[in-house]
Amino acid sequence: MASSSNPGKVACIWGANGISGMAMIEIIAQQPRNEWSKIISISRRPILSDIKDDRIHFISIDIMKASIDEIASELSAADGQKITHMFHYTYIEKADDNELDQVNKALLQKALDATKKVAGKNVQCVMLQTGYKYYGVHKGGKHVAPLPFTEDAPRHEGVNFYYTQEDLIKEYAQQNHWNYVITRPNVIIGVSKGNFMNFVLSLAIYAVIQKEKGEPLIYPGSETGWNVIVDHSSSWINARFQLWSSTNQKTLNQAFNIHNGDEFRFRNIWPKIEKYFGFAHHEQKFPADKNAPQLIISEYMPKQKELWHQIAKHNNIDESAFEYSTWTFM
Repeated sequence: MASSSNPGKVACIWGANGISGMAMIEIIAQQPRNEWSKIISISRRPILSDIKDDRIHFISIDIMKASIDEIASELSAADGQKITHMFHYTYIEKADDNELDQVNKALLQKALDATKKVAGKNVQCVMLQTGYKYYGVHKGGKHVAPLPFTEDAPRHEGVNFYYTQEDLIKEYAQQNHWNYVITRPNVIIGVSKGNFMNFVLSLAIYAVIQKEKGEPLIYPGSETGWNVIVDHSSSWINARFQLWSSTNQKTLNQAFNIHNGDEFRFRNIWPKIEKYFGFAHHEQKFPADKNAPQLIISEYMPKQKELWHQIAKHNNIDESAFEYSTWTFM
């Protein structure tokens, strides 16, 4: 047990039911009680984590619908005054860049305002997870930062909600004398039901649609994407790094890329994906522009929604899975 002289740090995890939030709950729960005495976990849906630990206090609340006072009241009831570290993972998908920017700014700002209202100066560090979209990978072409991606890369033109969020974190940190850490993982590998930015779910639904239509599993990216080295980020490795960096004086007030270090190329793995889903091998036919995709999947897949619902009904599977697919993420 933590002593009164050293009560232990208190974590507040926003977006606790997502891939990253669930991993952070698991990693903190592995730490001694005298280091972490409480884990306040916040999500819109009822808790999904099956970890049994009496340090975990779960709050189910819709941040977008609730007022700052309502959120703060829930935090206060969970001893939120003792929060020392905030970990932010919330995300809502929107097709329009401006809507995406505004809704995710609002999620973060409400979390910051409620934390400030309840915990105030007790907060030691705020950790924000953004990602490689910071480097324009979702926009392609001239928007993509030079390789290798470095944390000080210049920002691309136009709207990017990660820019808005990172600026907001720095602003609140300066105003409230908090420290911050920004982490930028690549495609995240982890487990959570019903999360957005899910590459595997999106790929699987795309494959099912193509199979139903009797069409090949065309790689939807560009020739550049086909040949470039790709890395991924495990949610558990991310969480370990985020926990460490948010409590280490030498890493505060900085941004860090995170990835596993195991690399591959889609040209090598795509034939295995074809085989897994039962497709015959298909020779890719890329456009002359090496940065142009063979298939603009963000335009193609929304048109397949009705077909997906027919397939789902016929096979008695979850129709709502389509809503959690993130085509720009592919």
